[in-house]
Amino acid sequence: GLQQPTLLRDWGRPPIAIPLVRSFAGMYQVKDAMNRKIVAIVPNATVEEAIRTLLEHKISGAPVIDKEGKLVGIISQFQLLEVLYDPHIRTQRVQQFMTKDVLTLEDTALLGTAANLFVLHRIHRIPVLSSGRVVGVISRSDLLKYFLETGEQI
Repeated sequence: GLQQPTLLRDWGRPPIAIPLVRSFAGMYQVKDAMNRKIVAIVPNATVEEAIRTLLEHKISGAPVIDKEGKLVGIISQFQLLEVLYDPHIRTQRVQQFMTKDVLTLEDTALLGTAANLFVLHRIHRIPVLSSGRVVGVISRSDLLKYFLETGEQI
């Protein structure tokens, strides 16, 4: 079963209770809810190209994957907003603006782990790995959609 919830405190907000999930067979995994259609950006893409890619695919961020297929970062609309302050940035490379220290999950991780990371780190998406390769991305929306479609608790 579940252990007592852990209370997380962010001053200025009420405490959030996150149940600590114990692993056992039959629990729902990240691969059950992730999006397998990966929209990725290369590190040497320009900021303008990255903005176009995100808008074209109606997503707010994407993994940055090099030509060898290795995850090297993640870029979001939030980071790209800097172009509004300095239009010259549009020709600079994504690798200068991306987050290099990326939180990832294995495709076999429990959905509860993904939910915890979304709440704790206030992030919108997490690249999903299998054998060190990106096999998908799970977003907060994917998690909520999975919950609505299945009615399952994580």
